[in-house]
Parts: sequence; structure tokens; C-alpha cells
Amino acid sequence: MKKIQIKEEKEKRESRNKLIIGLILVALMILSTAGYSFLSGEKSENAEKKVKYAGVEFIMGENGLWDFKVQGSQFSTQYNPEETEDIPAPVFLNINDYINKPLFFAGNDTTARQEIARNLQGSVLRMQEACISGYKEFSSCGEELPVKNCSQHNIIITLESDSIEIKQEENCVFIFAPYAEQTRAADSFIFKILNIGNF
Repeated sequence: MKKIQIKEEKEKRESRNKLIIGLILVALMILSTAGYSFLSGEKSENAEKKVKYAGVEFIMGENGLWDFKVQGSQFSTQYNPEETEDIPAPVFLNINDYINKPLFFAGNDTTARQEIARNLQGSVLRMQEACISGYKEFSSCGEELPVKNCSQHNIIITLESDSIEIKQEENCVFIFAPYAEQTRAADSFIFKILNIGNF
């Protein structure tokens, strides 16, 4: 009689333990599925972040850049046009003025220059450093660099300064900006030459 009771108690304990383990496993499966769908949903929300501006659709990519197409060409900027509206870019050049022509850089090697180079590399013939004739601050930059001028060559001059200013003199575009605003200023210039918005 004692053996039967002990056996029954043992079977009850085993079935209770199996039930508890089963419930724990089911709870883990539900929580892991919910966690996975939550995290996947969060990633897809970032990937699906979109802004439409002046007829151009900007989509936030997984790399954290705004991807968009203009005239069949792909561009990627750190900012979208809504984030650069407060930066005037009185530039009268457009992307066609750069296509299949050399692009020269002068001034400081800034994040503005890197942003422009990344976006125009597929459009221009080549990119390189240059000295600028007619500007004493840029004319004595070393014998190894070619000397170019604003009337004949496309030159982008990037400089760190206390305030943001973009201006054009002939084919030279000057981008002055504090370090933290360099890329945003460059994106304003990019949107201007791509004719996106009223910069």
C-alpha cells in the first residue's frame, strides 16, 4: 500500500514538473517571438522612414543616409532637404555643370568635402586637390598641386568658420561652416545643384 502511494505521488510530481517545464517553454517561445517581431518592426520602421520633398522621395537607409534618385542617378546624403532649409545656397550652377568634368577641391579637408565627393563621384570626370590662382590664401599650397582658376575650372573650396555661408564666384563655390555644420552645409549645396527645393 505504501509503495502504491509513493508511486502515485512520484507520478504526480513528475507530471506537475513536466507541466511546469512545458509552460515555461511555451512562455519562452511566446516571449522570443514577440521580442523578435518587436525588434524586426523597429528595424523596418527605420528602413521605411521617408520624406517627400519637391517631388523627390528620400528614404532612410540602414546605413543612416537618406537615399534618393534624381535624373536616374542615385545619391545619399546625411540630411534631407527639410533639415537644410535654413541654409541658403545662392549657387547658379547645376549638376549638368559638373557632369564629365574634373572637379577640384581647395581649402580644408572637411566633412563637407567628403560629403560632396561621395555624392558627385559618379558624375564628375575626376576629383583632385588644387591651388587657386587669384586667391593668395589658396595660391601657395605646394608645387605638387596644379594651379586652377575660377573662370575655367569647377572648384569647391571648403573652410571651417564661425558661421555658415555658401557663395559662388564664377565656377568656384565656397562653403564656410563650423565643424559641426559642415555636412549639413554640403547637403544644402548638393540639393541646390540638383534643383531640389528653393535653396
